Amino acid sequence: MAQARQPHDLLAASSVRPSPHWPDAAKALYGPARMSAQRALIAEEVMAFPGAFTAEDLHRTVGRRAEGVGLATVYRALAAMQEAGAIASVGERDGSALLARCGRDDHHHHLVCTTCGTVVGVECPLDHAALAAATREGHLVTSHEITLYGVCAVCRDQKDAG
Repeated sequence: MAQARQPHDLLAASSVRPSPHWPDAAKALYGPARMSAQRALIAEEVMAFPGAFTAEDLHRTVGRRAEGVGLATVYRALAAMQEAGAIASVGERDGSALLARCGRDDHHHHLVCTTCGTVVGVECPLDHAALAAATREGHLVTSHEITLYGVCAVCRDQKDAG
């Protein structure tokens, strides 16, 4: 009978080499979701992104460190991170969902720099009057999403200096 492979054997079989601190970093993003070496690597790369990213961006970045991590694996890992509340959808770019780490628990929206991808949480701009207008039209608002796009001060300054 063949002996069951141990987790470290699975790491050796793949080219995934997570850092020695991956459990703490990854657990922070995944919450109670199942953990694997591939998910640990994906979590490290998510934490390394300075701003917003797409699943495809993340897949390319992960692929530079480890071959064989499929796009479907990246999507499943991102879904687990979203379920845990560690990342949020902050808009879209070229038809793909734009994601970012988000540590806020309050109701807010996002401002995304279209040059560098920096994401800033902003207060909700909807007020009672906007919701009252929907009610007058016979609608019951159950949720809403607002994403603001623009160019951050750093990118504007770099453009002006260049």
